Amino acid sequence: MRYQGSKSKIAKYILPIITANLTEDRCYVEPFMGGCNTFSLVDTPNKIGNDYNLYVVEMWKAFQDGMQPIPDLTLEQYNDIKKAYQNKDIKYPMWLIGYVGNACSYGSGWWNGYAHKNLRKNEDHIKEAYNGTIKQIEKFKYLKEATFTYGSYDKMYIPNNSIIYCDPPYACTKKYESDFDNVAFWEWCRLMKSKGNEIYISEYSAPSDFKCVWSKEVKDGMGTYDFGSKQKTKVEKLFTLL
Repeated sequence: MRYQGSKSKIAKYILPIITANLTEDRCYVEPFMGGCNTFSLVDTPNKIGNDYNLYVVEMWKAFQDGMQPIPDLTLEQYNDIKKAYQNKDIKYPMWLIGYVGNACSYGSGWWNGYAHKNLRKNEDHIKEAYNGTIKQIEKFKYLKEATFTYGSYDKMYIPNNSIIYCDPPYACTKKYESDFDNVAFWEWCRLMKSKGNEIYISEYSAPSDFKCVWSKEVKDGMGTYDFGSKQKTKVEKLFTLL
């Protein structure tokens, strides 16, 4: 689905590396699942997806229970749902707030403004988001069996001997509305490794004790979230601790 910071374009490169040692008795864990663009492709029922955005978690639980995303949305409806979210009004279900706040927002940024149609390019972003989400739900491996949890990455339950893939807020970017302690995150990664887990991290750079096991030059999607800006090229990397 449309989601800010999505790894959908590089999933085919990184997942074979991340899941190389995944067996039936090991759990696959994503502490920052977001739009589940990698999580949905992992072929095991033994997996846990977590996110700090409760509305996003409730969205995936609703899809798990058979709920469908909405196919269309007007500007007035978008603004009304956003207002309800801001005022903590319960007139709309949490899953709908989670879906509209991401998929129906400009650049898929959390409540980043209504994703208007681009008539010049004949693009309907909300319809595209709907079609993409429907397709993802249909192809979601073990959607019914997956476990979805809400909370901070460092507070979630992770079984021993898990394979953990992290796609955290990148350092020196403004992808997320809340502050993120990158130093504490890397220390947590070391702790997870010391407990016998296998851990992988997507970032542009990492501390010296982390090894880069894959890299590729890609267009920086962040550039599409600012009006008038051009996409920049950056090198996506996948790190691990040996």
